[in-house]
Amino acid sequence: MNSKGWGALYGLCFAVAFGWGVTGVVEGGCDWVYDSRGAACEAPDGYGWYTVVAVVAVLSLPPLGWTVIRTDDWRPSLGFSVGAAVALGITLSAGVTRGFLILAAVEAALAVGVPFVLWGVGCTRTRAEKTGRTSTPT
Repeated sequence: MNSKGWGALYGLCFAVAFGWGVTGVVEGGCDWVYDSRGAACEAPDGYGWYTVVAVVAVLSLPPLGWTVIRTDDWRPSLGFSVGAAVALGITLSAGVTRGFLILAAVEAALAVGVPFVLWGVGCTRTRAEKTGRTSTPT
């Protein structure tokens, strides 16, 4: 499998893990804890792992950008789209309250939008290279 194939697989895994983690965070809600320093929001008991998974997924964004978010080829982003679609299914199976519906709308927009944006940027870049309108360092 070439690097584009690995990028698609990485995008799929990232989107599923991040979607599952954020769905758990939305499901768990917020337990307000009051102490001498003020109020703080904490994950309820049993929902901390969702937060950990979401944070680990966010920390893996730089390599994701390097392997999936490419302007030379938009096809590796289809793995991200499939993962976002799976995450959308996970989110909608968890509930249909306002928080879940907002998260589902964001996941649907990312699943559809990322490949189209990258395809458009790639087409613009290719068109600019064909017409010779790219700047080259001298």
